[in-house]
Amino acid sequence: MVLRLKITTSILRNRMARSSEIYDLIKQGEDQHLDFKQHISSAHKIARTIVAFANSEGGRIIIGVDDSGDVVGVDAEQEKYMMLQAGKKFCDPPVFIHFITMDDKRQTILIAEIEASEKEHRALDEFGEWLHYVRVRDQSVLVPDSEEQRHADKHNLKPIPIVMEESNGLLNYLKENEFITIKEYMKMMNISYGIAKRSLNDLVENKTLGMDEMNHTLHYYLRRNFLK
Repeated sequence: MVLRLKITTSILRNRMARSSEIYDLIKQGEDQHLDFKQHISSAHKIARTIVAFANSEGGRIIIGVDDSGDVVGVDAEQEKYMMLQAGKKFCDPPVFIHFITMDDKRQTILIAEIEASEKEHRALDEFGEWLHYVRVRDQSVLVPDSEEQRHADKHNLKPIPIVMEESNGLLNYLKENEFITIKEYMKMMNISYGIAKRSLNDLVENKTLGMDEMNHTLHYYLRRNFLK
């Protein structure tokens, strides 16, 4: 069971009132409750982080800070618009976001605060699928769909079905073909889109596959050490 820390908006406002506190947070780096964004480039992608915080213990997204913790500044109104679109249209149920703008040394930082929610939220990905994320340390982590997982358990299936037969296996396929997409792998394995995506992403995590995005589609390729 996940213990959720409920923080009221008024407390958050008081805690975030001083710029010195924000810089202290930035110095600490990204963690379970804090994420940095240089700017919001995609409503789909930021929705994952919003949902992950809402499904966990809540958190803050500081926009206008790069991954190394350097303040680069943003157009606060533009970033706020992107965040609101993500929270309303790309999160289900919608997630309420409270904003604080801080100006310092001619740079503007936007702080988006997301409270822990009692509801289960999902984010809409670029393929039109609603996915469930939680926050684990400094990452927004995809978790299995509960209905899909129940189906897998019922039929004694593993949630990550990797082909083991060398003749028609994924690794063999990628030795002959440069890339494979999620939909291609889904058809190869005769599995759902969600399971196919998680399977490929797990192979990326364990360094078997690499991943690139081309023309808004994820392409997975075999890493060099597995090409032998």
